[in-house]
Amino acid sequence: MHEEEFHQKNKLHGEQKLWALLDSAREIPQQTALFVYSAVKQSGYGKRQVFVGRVYDSCVYHIGCDTIENAFKLKFSTPDERNKFANSFETACIEQGLSVHQSF
Repeated sequence: MHEEEFHQKNKLHGEQKLWALLDSAREIPQQTALFVYSAVKQSGYGKRQVFVGRVYDSCVYHIGCDTIENAFKLKFSTPDERNKFANSFETACIEQGLSVHQSF
């Protein structure tokens, strides 16, 4: 019982961390942050995988949940901002037990 309770607390902490990251990214509109958060949270019930990609020599970052189809396209002000967000996002997903695939 304690192990399951511990797992639930970790999952809740991971979801809170993910939302805080999305909510604090000034380049991501609130509505888009909510859509991405909901999609990632739902992928936790499916195949448990997230597809991500940084477009070379640009400020674009793609996120696809359970599939690369219908991926979110996020645009940041600089490649450094994108990379900072991407690293934190991928870490948060892994901490939630999701498989992160570099696929774009």
